[in-house]
Amino acid sequence: MSAAHETVVVTGIGAHAGGSRSSSELYAMVLAGHSPAEWVSLAGVTGLMAAVVASDPILSGADLRRARSLDRAAQLALAATRQAADQAGISGAVDPTRVGVMMGTSRGPITRTLETALQFATGRLSASASADSTPGSISGLLAQVLKAGGPSATVVATCASGATAIALGALHLLADEADAVIVGGADAPVIPLIAAQLMAAGVTGRHESPELTCRPYDVRRNGLVIGEGAAAMVLERESDALRRGASILARLTGWATGTDSGGRTGVTPDGDGMVRVVRRALQRAEVGPDAIDHVNAHGTGTRLNDLVEGRALNTVFGNGRVPPVCSTKPITGHCLGATAALEAVIAIETLRGGCIPPTANHEELDPEIDLDVVAGEPRPASLRRVLSTSLGFWGTQAAVIFERYD
Repeated sequence: MSAAHETVVVTGIGAHAGGSRSSSELYAMVLAGHSPAEWVSLAGVTGLMAAVVASDPILSGADLRRARSLDRAAQLALAATRQAADQAGISGAVDPTRVGVMMGTSRGPITRTLETALQFATGRLSASASADSTPGSISGLLAQVLKAGGPSATVVATCASGATAIALGALHLLADEADAVIVGGADAPVIPLIAAQLMAAGVTGRHESPELTCRPYDVRRNGLVIGEGAAAMVLERESDALRRGASILARLTGWATGTDSGGRTGVTPDGDGMVRVVRRALQRAEVGPDAIDHVNAHGTGTRLNDLVEGRALNTVFGNGRVPPVCSTKPITGHCLGATAALEAVIAIETLRGGCIPPTANHEELDPEIDLDVVAGEPRPASLRRVLSTSLGFWGTQAAVIFERYD
């Protein structure tokens, strides 16, 4: 069978977000349904700011030496990638010159870049400032640590970056340009500049209790909660994974990316771009809408996004026929470019666990949104396929479909 007609599978996953330091811990957190958001004091930001802050990544030995001077986003990416690569067992089993890296991000090494700007103002730039401040430092670090000599890129597609990286990784496999690809996303935007930008854009939520700030699809929702984190997975062709005796976690059967014409906000009133992207993902997976058992939705908790996403899903599946939906952003926070990758990892854990996470803080469905939102308690379900959707500024859209591996 030619590479172009192969099935893409997932052989390793890793995550680092909120209070979790692994994909299994993250899945346990979303099943529990209690947001870890807390008040964060950020200099220059007026008013209380709720955010979900990741635990410091645990790095040691050569990993720590390579990452110590780099941005927090790169460090989080390395922590998640190390988990995924170790679980997949690719070290020594896959030719490193045939291992690629596609890591998504929205803001890249923003803290390191700001530090470089301060160094410039004092006239004392470090020799590593240029290399450490490029978005390529995220994928570059991973490639250097893993000695991966295949295709490597840092993918910037706003809040759809992580899913776009997954799609690009799969395409590299089908083009036979790599035998394994590390894909995912990382962002560390809980800093004054980004918080102030998002507040000025009017998308951050408000509540007297930080953990209740993000309320997707709820009639009282008023905005998102910022988060930081990273997620990674190892993609391979199924025949290669079976040949080397790897444990296969799931199939990646469908993916698509696209752009909506909604301008800076990224969406048109009916979600036309999301409709097209989901339909193309279904087409690639060679299934119809009725084959999807659950949707891990973008669900930011903003007034516009949740409403438009609900309309788009009803257009794709038919009014009243959308499978059970959840948003896990109250738990992870909106981690910008990392979010889609985190949600993809959660989707895989959901397939394997057979239990749909509840949408934390969701109490009363907005009457304008016709969705079966899982809330309150986890919902056990027999799941074959899960769809994960992503939307971002400037109209970036993405959808990925994972299938249970038997």
